[in-house]
Amino acid sequence: MPDYIFYKKDQVIATFERTDVESAVLLISQSYKKLDEEVEAATPEAALKRLADIQNQDNVTHHAFVTGSVFSSIVSALFK
Repeated sequence: MPDYIFYKKDQVIATFERTDVESAVLLISQSYKKLDEEVEAATPEAALKRLADIQNQDNVTHHAFVTGSVFSSIVSALFK
């Protein structure tokens, strides 16, 4: 399965195989920013779905940390 990389500009996310250097150069020249995630998938559509899953999991983890007891304890300790 090929590795896919992602570029984002505003709300548009472009994906293509990591070996497609010409597309990367074109997107960068159009002010797209490369996302850190790289995904191995069978198709570009599957890669985008996996990216959405990764980003959703990151949001859940962040929310759990911010609302969790460890975070609350740290904040309480700071303000004592």
